[in-house]
Amino acid sequence: MKVLFYTTLLFFCFHLSAQTPEPPEGYQWVVNEKFSDEFNGSKIDAKKWYDRSPYWVNGRPPATFRAYSVSVKDGNLQIKNSVLEGDSIYNIAGGAVASAARDAHYGYYESRIKASSISMSSTFWLKNKRIKNGCVTEQQELDIVEIVGQQKRAGDFRTTMKSNAHFIDTPCDGKEKYISAPGPGAKIEPPANEAYHIYGCWWVDATTLHFYLDGKFVYTINPSTAIREDPFYRPMYMHLVTETYNWETPPTPEELADDSRNTTYYDWVRAYTLEPVD
Repeated sequence: MKVLFYTTLLFFCFHLSAQTPEPPEGYQWVVNEKFSDEFNGSKIDAKKWYDRSPYWVNGRPPATFRAYSVSVKDGNLQIKNSVLEGDSIYNIAGGAVASAARDAHYGYYESRIKASSISMSSTFWLKNKRIKNGCVTEQQELDIVEIVGQQKRAGDFRTTMKSNAHFIDTPCDGKEKYISAPGPGAKIEPPANEAYHIYGCWWVDATTLHFYLDGKFVYTINPSTAIREDPFYRPMYMHLVTETYNWETPPTPEELADDSRNTTYYDWVRAYTLEPVD
């Protein structure tokens, strides 16, 4: 039994260090269970996740979110996109899984994902609700990765890791303004819809975000300080979403009906916080 215990412990420690960046001296990474899930069960853990986000209810036309698009099976959280009938605005059912906890803060966040092979996104990101300061509101959004498994129009979201840090400022005139700091991108090989890849972000502090692809550091984003000196200072919730973009041609009914290409797979999501070594 002792041999089994220490073998298991050694595997766990290796597994942990293999996925996380080297911690600063005197600190260690500790699993943040509220934002971690291996998705090895038969249904979504309702204590951790909403199968339809309460933070972003409708989505972006022509796709909206439906709880029935979300399932847990074969060791994955799966979001299956499909045709939606009987709605004058939306004709595609996508999915938006959101964390029940809203206090994701400085730490490391990663997910192992295989994108669908249709022209809808497969995404992993953090956001928070608006707060008011008089008649001005502000909000943060950290896009760890946005990928699209089938490109029909602009951009290369299939073989390039796309990340962004948005500080969303709405002045008293009510005109929402995204103050964005995009990442330079990193090569995804094989393409995002052909293999699983691990996408991660070390949210170091209010102005520093380090991004990782398959366990390797790829770039840093420094959120804009145009509005405030510490733009990414507030805790956020987590989103795992498939959606349509207004700059990309939506999938056809035939593409949506093809079960070999219409689903995004999240093998797991993991979060860690830095704690002093005791």
